[in-house]
Amino acid sequence: MRHLLSIVLVVAIVGGFTTSTAAQSGPPIKVGVTLPLTGPLASLGILARAGMEFAFEEIGYQVGGRKITLVVEDSEAKPDVGITKARKLVEQDRVHLILGPISSAVALAMRDYMASKGLPWLLVFATAPPLTRELKAANLFRSSWSAEQPQYPAGEYVRQKLGYQKIMVVGLDYVAGRAEVKAFLDGFKAAGGTVVQEIFIPLGTPDPAPFIARIKPEAIDAVVGAAIWGSDAIRFIKGLDEYGIKGRVPIVVTNAAVSGDSMLPSIGKAGLGIKSYGAYPFGLDTSENKRFVEGFRKKAGKMTGNDSYAGYICARAAIEGLKAVGGKIEDVPRYLSALRAVEFTGPAGPFRFDKNQNAVTTLYLQEVREARGEFYNAVVDVIARGATQR
Repeated sequence: MRHLLSIVLVVAIVGGFTTSTAAQSGPPIKVGVTLPLTGPLASLGILARAGMEFAFEEIGYQVGGRKITLVVEDSEAKPDVGITKARKLVEQDRVHLILGPISSAVALAMRDYMASKGLPWLLVFATAPPLTRELKAANLFRSSWSAEQPQYPAGEYVRQKLGYQKIMVVGLDYVAGRAEVKAFLDGFKAAGGTVVQEIFIPLGTPDPAPFIARIKPEAIDAVVGAAIWGSDAIRFIKGLDEYGIKGRVPIVVTNAAVSGDSMLPSIGKAGLGIKSYGAYPFGLDTSENKRFVEGFRKKAGKMTGNDSYAGYICARAAIEGLKAVGGKIEDVPRYLSALRAVEFTGPAGPFRFDKNQNAVTTLYLQEVREARGEFYNAVVDVIARGATQR
């Protein structure tokens, strides 16, 4: 009888433990991801997705005893497609939070719907300033940067530190491109610089030659690609080299144009010597960045860069918030409070959000170099520390 009672007691204890564990872990946390995986911004989206996946792999796709599943949708960088995919993720897939998109136009199209739903939402790029200013919402966070955040200080730096007085500036002709060019020029002009030319290239232009032909090297001190990225940047930089502009005048670009993961393998030698500015420095000599660089190379077979970093840091911020609430994502107010308080050291240095829920960044100047047949961005200088949205 005593033996039977012991067995019953053990079964009861084990059963209670199993029930308690199941209740504690709960169902999987569904993370919705909307990125451009086809179209002109596909190269950015594909690498951003890989960066996100690497962040979740670091924690074994679980937090607080709960598994994490990703539900990925292709926004195609089109506003109408983006809002349709957002509705699907929320209403059909029942995701707990959304990461993305990359395109500002898509994010602006999603904004009212996402704000009305209150679902935690972390942007990857989508740099249009109003998203975390005039159109800010309690559930909207930007883990990368606002358009003017790197651009205004870079404009000042190009004039004051690099010493370029007269420039020609190039940007992509859509909402994000124009916003970033304006921010750069605001900083450059405030520092006493003169803008000789402004050229805007339509997104997805197959041949930039007509625009490159308008550049007059003899009239300027530098060409600044303040807002060009994706396949457009590859074609533009190769064109500058092919038509002899690069050899006659210095080239400075946003680091999205020469990102080591997506851009430099295609740009090749045409990128050598080009200086770039931005928030992710491939060559930063810290343990966090070395771990990111080495781990991502094992995963994706290529070096890290602006795009993989943007995806990684977005997912990492979401993860740190989940850790703070023990994986209890259903308590949305508590999770949003945890996100606002998130602080950690990432590959680019200290990370936190400002009062507008936009990431605070350190900005670096880099230069494209070559070693052992591989092109990479070497850190040259720090442009600004603790840069926030203006």
